[in-house]
Amino acid sequence: MPVLEIFKAAWVIVAFIFLFVWVPGRLFARNSLTPYVLWVAGNFVRMLVCVAASVFILTEIKALGYITAVLFVVAALAIAWLRNHNWQVRGVVNTVQNRILKLVHKVEGQSLTKFDDPKAKEKPVSFHLPRFLHLNFWLALLEGREVLIAGFVLVMITSLALLWQNPIHQLRYEHVEQYSVLLRARQFALNLQPVGRPFIFPSALVATSLISAVDLAEVTRFASPVIGIFLVISLGIFVRICVRTGVAAIAAMYCFGAAALPPPTDVVPVATTVREKLIALLDYAPSVTRPGTEFAIGMILLLLGLAFLADWHRNGGWDSLIDAVCCVAMVAIISQYLLIAFLVAGAAMLLSPIVSIVVLFLLFYATAIYATLVTSTVPNDVFTILPLAAAIGIGCFIAFVHSTLKPLIGKHVDALVLAVCLAVAALWARPNYLKAQYLEYEEAAQQTKKINTTLPRQRWEVIAPVEQLPETFGFGGYEDLALWVQKYKDQVGDSDFHFKDPPQDMLIYVEKNPFQMYAAEPAMVSFATLTDATYRNYRSPAGRASLESDALQLCEKYRAHHSDMATFYEDQNLKIYRIHTSPKPSH
Repeated sequence: MPVLEIFKAAWVIVAFIFLFVWVPGRLFARNSLTPYVLWVAGNFVRMLVCVAASVFILTEIKALGYITAVLFVVAALAIAWLRNHNWQVRGVVNTVQNRILKLVHKVEGQSLTKFDDPKAKEKPVSFHLPRFLHLNFWLALLEGREVLIAGFVLVMITSLALLWQNPIHQLRYEHVEQYSVLLRARQFALNLQPVGRPFIFPSALVATSLISAVDLAEVTRFASPVIGIFLVISLGIFVRICVRTGVAAIAAMYCFGAAALPPPTDVVPVATTVREKLIALLDYAPSVTRPGTEFAIGMILLLLGLAFLADWHRNGGWDSLIDAVCCVAMVAIISQYLLIAFLVAGAAMLLSPIVSIVVLFLLFYATAIYATLVTSTVPNDVFTILPLAAAIGIGCFIAFVHSTLKPLIGKHVDALVLAVCLAVAALWARPNYLKAQYLEYEEAAQQTKKINTTLPRQRWEVIAPVEQLPETFGFGGYEDLALWVQKYKDQVGDSDFHFKDPPQDMLIYVEKNPFQMYAAEPAMVSFATLTDATYRNYRSPAGRASLESDALQLCEKYRAHHSDMATFYEDQNLKIYRIHTSPKPSH
């Protein structure tokens, strides 16, 4: 990965943390009794609500842009400043004036002292470091928690390595939902279609893009693993708050972040009996894939919302309750299934946080069992969340073992349980490579980026598979390759044929070796999927091969009868034809 890309990724991460962690830390007042980790999580949730609401309103009135984004941050910091000064504008002005005067007097006094006594020694400049930069802060934090913190750091390093391995080396996206998220974010950036799904994560993306001045395609690529890390941390917070056992939280985070449970298998046989179907739920293949980014946000909000309710159940106070309300409002926007899980587990929270976490675990697997044995008319979210449910179950089991051994072993129980977990992880539940669902060649994504940055905007059009629509939206035109082939395949053989009102450049993506999302046609496909044009033309191996063959024949036939077609890019897999039309002279 080029050094420039590394700096760009770091800059996007800094902008994201600045907007969703640092700014809300100054904006929202908090009760000092609130645990620090919940304080940070609550601020993140509230800022997510503010950003989503602001993007919706500004898009609706066609006012979203760089200026309004900067004004949003300035207004947030100004509100924080005024709140710290009891909302007295005059007092703030006087404070600033007094500080400026004191600084001027101090400088004048030092200048006069030096002039009167040249041998006078300069006083050392004193300044205060932030609390987290003091050595005593870290020593106090580590005291008595060395084993747990070491385990937490190991889990985070493993999760980071797995989550960043694909975005660091690939421009193309690893999950199909990232394309729809990017398209929605580009629509927001152009003040189009404020209503629709996905909504929460695209709002965060466009806000981060406006603050960092980085293109949305790059922000989507680099922000997605950040959400993955936030999801792992949210799981740890939820388990820790509910069962009050740090080792259980670390074990759950490892199982989910490292995709360690259940262990994947290369070949998954088709389950026919009830027993085989139930066992298949414990070996669910998507355990080594990540959920879509919008659904991952919903899972984060579900876990944090229940953690806030657990804190409110034990300590009371309005802060955690307000945070929980914000979570349930956004979960309702993202997924109805997650909303039902939130309400059921939240009701169980009235009895006890431990009851709530057990109910949530049972609910996830009971719903999956019902969907497997009784009906197929359920959203895929029911199965996507099973790896999270497995991690929660492991956390509950470790908490039970911890509580059983603690009276016998005493203060060394954390080290013993963590050592056993480490041995089990090394022998059986090792980290697994997170599979990516690529939809295009890497060269296609690279060439699309080149077209966006080198050709003049809105003077070109790409004729390509559907993945190029979100990648080029706002930069140039787009036409579906399948519709284009169907429209012109019988006309291009005529030397008198010309495209009607063509742009300055037409770029046709043709795969010499059709990209295969699946190694073979799926054994079972629903009728709705078979009739879907996107699946038929681009997801089905046979359908895509047929389309690319027709597209290649069309382009070669056009080239044989016309002189305005050239090759923009070609390698062993992909060929991009370019039809250039000289602009008409202006009169």
